[in-house]
Amino acid sequence: MDRLPRKRASKPELLAPGGSLEKLRIAFLYGADAVYASGKDFGLRGFARNLDTEELAAASVISHRLGKRLYVTVNIFAREPDLKKLPAYLEYLGELGVDALIISDPGVLALARKYAPEIPLHLSTQANTTNSSSVDFWHEQGVCRINLARELSLAEIAGIAGKSKAEIEVFVHGAMCMSYSGRCLMSAFLNLPGSPPQKGGEKGVVRPGLLGGWDRSANGGFCTQPCRWSWGLVEEKRPGEVFPVEEDRRGTYIFNSKDLCLIEDIGELARAGVDSFKIEGRMKGPLYLASVTRAYRHAIDLRADRRDACKVEPAWLEDLEKVSHRPYTKGNLYGNFQDCDANVETRISYVQTHTLAGLVRAWPDCDFPAEEDHKADGRVFMEVRSKLVPGMRLEFLNPDGSSSFHLLDSFEDVNGNRLARAHPNSFIRFRTDFRVFPLEAVRVARQD
Repeated sequence: MDRLPRKRASKPELLAPGGSLEKLRIAFLYGADAVYASGKDFGLRGFARNLDTEELAAASVISHRLGKRLYVTVNIFAREPDLKKLPAYLEYLGELGVDALIISDPGVLALARKYAPEIPLHLSTQANTTNSSSVDFWHEQGVCRINLARELSLAEIAGIAGKSKAEIEVFVHGAMCMSYSGRCLMSAFLNLPGSPPQKGGEKGVVRPGLLGGWDRSANGGFCTQPCRWSWGLVEEKRPGEVFPVEEDRRGTYIFNSKDLCLIEDIGELARAGVDSFKIEGRMKGPLYLASVTRAYRHAIDLRADRRDACKVEPAWLEDLEKVSHRPYTKGNLYGNFQDCDANVETRISYVQTHTLAGLVRAWPDCDFPAEEDHKADGRVFMEVRSKLVPGMRLEFLNPDGSSSFHLLDSFEDVNGNRLARAHPNSFIRFRTDFRVFPLEAVRVARQD
């Protein structure tokens, strides 16, 4: 094992979620250096679209053709039946030449070293790594990158990174679990017994549970987020009487974390020695992915070009405010974990000022929907994702951080019929005075 200090890249990596092939392409279009994705099994986002074996192969080809990287999550806490299926799956990932496996279970790590020995290993935040001794331990087991626990402060991150032989990765944006780095039993206990979910029409993706129902364990990839529910306290001998343990009259939300947002702290984290900035959200939509990825892309680039730069562009914050999110927090980055108000949200609903109007698609007469096949004459062919009517102001998100605006005065269906409205999952066409490209995200203000 090489014990020399790690060589740091000139610029930290931006790592984005890729819950589907479409989202993987969008992440790369908007500036991600690498994408993490999961197969149909062994990842911690069982309700995401995820990739089948053919899609994993396509994802590897796409990533490498673009000079990007693909990391595959194999980060469940495996049970005995999983051990029988893992070897063949790991060998397949080795044949694809994916750029890393993200693991958390020591047994899975041992199998990965045996059946996919050429693939680098990254350690998931699920492993709860909170000190330099743990980092050394995992590095000695063959792990080349550690995603540190989200409970750490900036000072602790810097102290660990300064001693680490492995690369250091941290989450910088997205939803946070109320439990310690995601180790939670609430979903498994509160959703048993029950019938198997049929998310997206897929049957049998959830494993039988230990109590005779269906396993909704967060540690198996099937969290139902019961921590987001409204809770009250009831004493055993007074059924129906809710005690006033509350932030407001609707109940208590002590589990209900705000969303993490560290875009203002990218410079500090980079100087602390962080090698990769990770965005949460394999179950989030294309608007979230495009907006958040491009905001952090430009924040990282500015920090790299001006090493003393702490400037935060208003456009970055605007992008982050225009996606569906809970109010933002810096989590424990500055040691304010005792301040409950800083990290706990007393509302159930998300902040939702804008929505995804649609995605630009390649025209049907294109032989291959590459980025270069955009129409120079301003014709737009768009898949609609929200109800649209004439008079709406559409915002087209460009990867360079700018936006192009279009007043939707008229539009047609694919047969040339003028429409008074367009519904989700339909296709429309219209003209703009600017160029567009396939998979460009288009947002619009919500119509309440």
